[in-house]
Amino acid sequence: MDSLVRNGPYSNKLLLNAIYLQSSLYSDRTCLRLNSADPQSRGMAYYNRFKVLLADYVDKPTIPTVVALLTCGACLVPRGMQSAGWIFCGIGYRMLTDIGCHLDVQTVAIDSSNYRSSAIDLELRKRVYWGAYVGDMLQSLFLGRSPTMPEVHGTVSKEYFDSYEELEEWKPYTDPLIEPLGMRVSAYQARPSYALSTFQSLLRLCDIMGRVIREFYSTTSAETAEETLLEERDKVREQLLRWKADLPEWLRFEPGVDVTPPPHQITPHAIFWTLTILTEQAFLNRGHFTFTLDTESKREAEERCLNAALRIWKLVEVYKQTFTLRRAQYGISYASYCAVVVILQQASHDSEEHIKCIRFFWLALLEYQRGCNYGLKRPLKLLKSLMRRLEGIAQDNEPEDTGGNNQQLPDLQADFNSLFGSFHGAEGVASWHGVTDLWDPSASTNLLFEDANLGVIDDSVFGFYM
Repeated sequence: MDSLVRNGPYSNKLLLNAIYLQSSLYSDRTCLRLNSADPQSRGMAYYNRFKVLLADYVDKPTIPTVVALLTCGACLVPRGMQSAGWIFCGIGYRMLTDIGCHLDVQTVAIDSSNYRSSAIDLELRKRVYWGAYVGDMLQSLFLGRSPTMPEVHGTVSKEYFDSYEELEEWKPYTDPLIEPLGMRVSAYQARPSYALSTFQSLLRLCDIMGRVIREFYSTTSAETAEETLLEERDKVREQLLRWKADLPEWLRFEPGVDVTPPPHQITPHAIFWTLTILTEQAFLNRGHFTFTLDTESKREAEERCLNAALRIWKLVEVYKQTFTLRRAQYGISYASYCAVVVILQQASHDSEEHIKCIRFFWLALLEYQRGCNYGLKRPLKLLKSLMRRLEGIAQDNEPEDTGGNNQQLPDLQADFNSLFGSFHGAEGVASWHGVTDLWDPSASTNLLFEDANLGVIDDSVFGFYM
């Protein structure tokens, strides 16, 4: 903030436009749209300006330029511009190394007159490095690619000197010019953000995430011996249990029991259960490894996946009730997609809990697509899978259904048609042209189609955003 006011060294025009782009994605103001009639064009003016400015900054690596690239790249992924997002972030990661942020070097002595400015610089470099590391791991998971940041974190300390954010109060921002999304958002009581301890817990999760990607989803994992893979799976299970056990009391959260914390505190819990699914599903996916689990081990893995999916359901449910999913970060949406795949694969068709879960995720995915995550194609295919599953349930229950379940289907179908109608009508969003082909099993673009039992054929959730 000081650099913004004083034109200091930690801000530049590129970073400002990246911040404007990111902020505009969470705003409903029509003035932020490149085309006032197209909600999906919000922030694109800032992105266009960002690309013009980049030529002046790309060969002059600095901290603000790195942050600008990482911020812009992260914004583009849920917009359906995954390639551009990945490339911008990749440039940012290389700039980090170029300016030595992977090294924790004391540039001046403590008694120097320049100590204050140097301490600020060291703190910023440290925070940018670890922020980039977390972003790289999450994007690798979502896009199904190997992490770019080195597995060995150099000598960068994870200890922060500035702890102000830890107890800073957090409350949802309400735009005075826009009607609130819901009464619960407006009525939410301010709570301590616990920003640093939350980020430290996310860092530990990302270390586990890197191990999951490396051991179970890399190009060499298919050639690894069965015994080694099973040993690694057990170690990851232990790491996940240890992560949960080591959480400080103020970060523990049980939906339906505890008061709903701020969104950034819910995200690590959702990612925890997502990693549980990824760990187990690697051994359940057809053809992923050269061996198959025995019947008992397979049943245990399926139960772990289903339990994780149901836990994600409860987390997303309280998130939706408290904050809505309109502005949910894509860590939450990715967890939802993973849960849906498991539910479609494993849950009993006639289970009341299964039906409630399917209906909830149907509405949740619709809300994601109408919000900040509208540029993702695979979730659209999941919506189609959910719609067909609901139709199947309605047909099976039609003779004795007295609870009004069947009557809800026309409303859900109307929401579905309304959503895709908006995609067809949006100007400048060419990627949605011919959207119905996404569900044609014979189409070359199809990545997620259904069998006769309405189950998902491609049940991999690693790289689900591509």
